[in-house]
Amino acid sequence: MSAQVPPLKRNNYLQTSNIIQQMKYLIILETLFGINRLYIITDLNYLPVMAHDMEMVLFCYFLITILQRLSVLKAHVAKVFSINTEDRIDCEDSSKLEGLSKRVNLNVSSVHRLYDLLHKCSEDLNSVMSLSMIVMIVTSGLSTIVILKNTIKLFQSTTTYPHLNAKHQLISRQAILIFSIGRSLKYILMLTFPCYISNKTQVQVSVIRTMIYDTLNSIQLDKVERRKVKAFFQLVCENKYAYALYGIVNLDMSLPLSYSSLCTTYLIIVVQFSKFFD
Repeated sequence: MSAQVPPLKRNNYLQTSNIIQQMKYLIILETLFGINRLYIITDLNYLPVMAHDMEMVLFCYFLITILQRLSVLKAHVAKVFSINTEDRIDCEDSSKLEGLSKRVNLNVSSVHRLYDLLHKCSEDLNSVMSLSMIVMIVTSGLSTIVILKNTIKLFQSTTTYPHLNAKHQLISRQAILIFSIGRSLKYILMLTFPCYISNKTQVQVSVIRTMIYDTLNSIQLDKVERRKVKAFFQLVCENKYAYALYGIVNLDMSLPLSYSSLCTTYLIIVVQFSKFFD
């Protein structure tokens, strides 16, 4: 017996497609903002830093938006293939998403097109944020090493300042230590958030792939419908929403650990070699 597929409503499909298409305009604006940020020259040190931080927040917003669209698309896939998400451990957010999926009736072909369209948005976002993310990783890593090296050197130094008493010197050194550690943790967290979102996005893709695979093996479909489901399964297998900065640095949860270990390693090297030059 063939699976019951809801009829395609053209207006509903266009409405869903337009929601995804709107992200492209935001990505184009972010491209212009990111290019202009590279040419900011000002005497105010906090202005470029704030622009940089806000850019990272905007990247996280885009990543969350794609994740949410993909979660809704997962609910549509479950609806198309008549899968009960309440019985699945990998669909914990099904209660919230089922309400959105009930407003639109999609078939396999429309879900296929929406998945492909959303994947193109993720590729555009990946190309836009590659330069800024690479610049952030390199510059924040180098500046963090230098700041922590100077902080260690300050605590190793026995130099006293006559215009400050012992209490004020202790407070100053503690403030410098807190600033250095806080700044280092800030950049680690700024790098962790997009990696965490990227990891959750790949989990959603894995769930969708599992749903389609279960449908192919458990539901009897006619030849035309099975060909469409296989084409959709092939698309999901080839397009996994894996973000990679210029195809070199994978945006996953291993990146913050690699970043921290690399900074720690070079900090030790810099501190050891600085003893020969001081």
